[in-house]
Amino acid sequence: TEKINAADAMIKVLEDWGIHNIYGLPGGSFDSTMNALYNRRHTINYVQVRHEEVGALAAAGEAKVTGRIGATFGSAGPGAVHLLNGLYDAQYDNVPVLALVGQVPTAAMNTNYFQEMNENPMFADVSVYNRTAMTAEQLPHVVDEAIRQAYKHNGVAVVTIPKDLGWTQIDDNYVSSANLYQKPLLPDPDPDQVAAAWDILKDAKKPILYVGNGARGARDEIIAFSEKTHIPIITTALAKGIVPDDYKANMGSAGRVASKPGVEVARGADTVLFLGSDFPFQPYFIAPNAKYIQVDIDGS
Repeated sequence: TEKINAADAMIKVLEDWGIHNIYGLPGGSFDSTMNALYNRRHTINYVQVRHEEVGALAAAGEAKVTGRIGATFGSAGPGAVHLLNGLYDAQYDNVPVLALVGQVPTAAMNTNYFQEMNENPMFADVSVYNRTAMTAEQLPHVVDEAIRQAYKHNGVAVVTIPKDLGWTQIDDNYVSSANLYQKPLLPDPDPDQVAAAWDILKDAKKPILYVGNGARGARDEIIAFSEKTHIPIITTALAKGIVPDDYKANMGSAGRVASKPGVEVARGADTVLFLGSDFPFQPYFIAPNAKYIQVDIDGS
């Protein structure tokens, strides 16, 4: 079996999962992965930013726009801290992001070495998966698992990498699980609940269709429903683009950054069909006696 640096093997896993871009700011504690990004420069695109927060926000933004996992990185200590704002953005908007975090060499860990921090507790709240690689051989596996968990939970997965592990040569024989991944196949909704929702809509005088980010990918169905029922559409800020801005029934958005038609339609609505949104401002923009139908896969 041919040998390969563990960091290179890890980057090959990212490529298997279809990650095309990775955003970050280099640092000495991340040099083994930077070397791997240079070696793999023809198959993965490194985008250098000027602050780690920007890199994390860019990764979250890419995930929101594409529906695929975004990737970012930061070096040990201060670089890791700077990632947090962008990672919380991904957490709150429920998008998958992989964050690779540098760490001092294993021999220097737990010695109060320059820029050494205990990084795992730092990311405990923001992440759905948070691990430090312990051996070079397990590095590609840990990253493979991190990406699976990020997709499963639509959240942030963090992998901390002691820099010497990335330089260590391992067998080039790791096979990622990317080709086995299957998005969950959701069950059909309860027919009785659908009938009850339709009864509410039929009795409504001024219904609206409120589209959130959870409806991404359902443009044709949303427009067909609006055409059939003649119900106007409002979108959340995150859902902008699901329904084209120039579609005749798209009133824009309601809220703090909104369009005048969107605000007026929201205020006048007596029934709201929510699609994939946990819009927090509805008490301020929708009449308190309006009826609601919420369509969501998240019971919370």
